[in-house]
Amino acid sequence: MARRRTSRTGIRVEGAEAVIKALREANEEIHKKINDLISEAAEIVFKEADIRAPIGATERTRFSLRIVTGISKKGNFYANVIVGARDGLMTAESAFYVTFYEYGTSKQPPRPFMRPSMDKSRAKIRALLKEGLEKVIRDLRG
Repeated sequence: MARRRTSRTGIRVEGAEAVIKALREANEEIHKKINDLISEAAEIVFKEADIRAPIGATERTRFSLRIVTGISKKGNFYANVIVGARDGLMTAESAFYVTFYEYGTSKQPPRPFMRPSMDKSRAKIRALLKEGLEKVIRDLRG
């Protein structure tokens, strides 16, 4: 039986730290560009929802609209257009009732405005994301 020889070869790469730093900076720049793109898409829905929102005398519904962006635990970028009470506030001054308006109750039919806002914005969002991601990819190629 032949004995197998093992040998180790070490390679030293000079300037690797600079390359790693450049890659990290590029990654951060890509993340920022994608996050900005997702925020722009949410803004399209936000503007449409603002137009369609049921506005009463207090205009609480309109002022309760907001955009929340982030990165999920799985690493996916997201942006949500949210309407209604903030932080679970359920007071007479909060717009918690807007959920009943959107989905209806046992005594009131639904009068949705958020879903139609998203549906109307879908084509614009798709075009924005397609164009924006193509630009990010072009910028990567130099």
